Amino acid sequence: MKLRPLIIAALFLPLLGCTVLSKVGQVLMDPSIPVGAASDQPTQVAFSLYASPTLNGNPRSLDATVADAVLEPSPYAVSLTAGNPQVLTEKVEVLLAYLQEQFPAVSPIEQEQEQEQEQEQEQEQPTLPRSSMEDSSPGTYDDPAVHLSLAQPQTVSAEQIATPIAIKIFQLRDDSLLHNAVFSGLEQDPAKALRSTYIRDDDYLLTPGQFKFVPFEALDADTRFIAVIANYSNQQDTTWKQVLRVQPRGRKVVLAVQINDSQILLKEES
Repeated sequence: MKLRPLIIAALFLPLLGCTVLSKVGQVLMDPSIPVGAASDQPTQVAFSLYASPTLNGNPRSLDATVADAVLEPSPYAVSLTAGNPQVLTEKVEVLLAYLQEQFPAVSPIEQEQEQEQEQEQEQEQPTLPRSSMEDSSPGTYDDPAVHLSLAQPQTVSAEQIATPIAIKIFQLRDDSLLHNAVFSGLEQDPAKALRSTYIRDDDYLLTPGQFKFVPFEALDADTRFIAVIANYSNQQDTTWKQVLRVQPRGRKVVLAVQINDSQILLKEES
């Protein structure tokens, strides 16, 4: 009877050894297979990235000048342009000389007939009181009281064109230095700006309206925070950085990163 437990143990030892060897063999063949309990595994994080279709309006968009009204068709029309008033005056004088040469005035009425007609009209029409402004001259261009200005072209605001936006996703040990960092430092040399809190960063470029899914990847063992910064065209009026605390082990989460026109949203998807 005492030998029975020993016999049973002897039968199970080869099976147990085969199971252990099989597990070890699988790990050797595929190092990505986790070893140990799920709660002891590094947290795996995936990202769903989305950029607003109207973000980063191009600040260099020019105002569109309204086209001048086209002259209506007519028997006679004139259009003159010049870089300064003197040149324009010369063009007008040349045009007048040409018109007088090509189309001379109709022969005038004889002076006697004209005087008779004027006398008849004066007799028929009653004498009207004269205006006090009749003898006044129209003034001159040198009059300081007369203000002359050139017409300004009409413009309408052109619709700004959305442009791509660059983002960085950080893994950090702590977020204290991130809150006090400036964008230029984080963009040019994040390791220097964040010093010992920096672990790694990944760069992405999103076009307006684009959705991108970044597959699951295990976090670094020292990672405690995930941060995102975005290169908005106007950093002063935007919330260009966000940070979120994460558990370093035992989780598998998807973080949603939404790049809106003036702010970043970073949250865990349910």
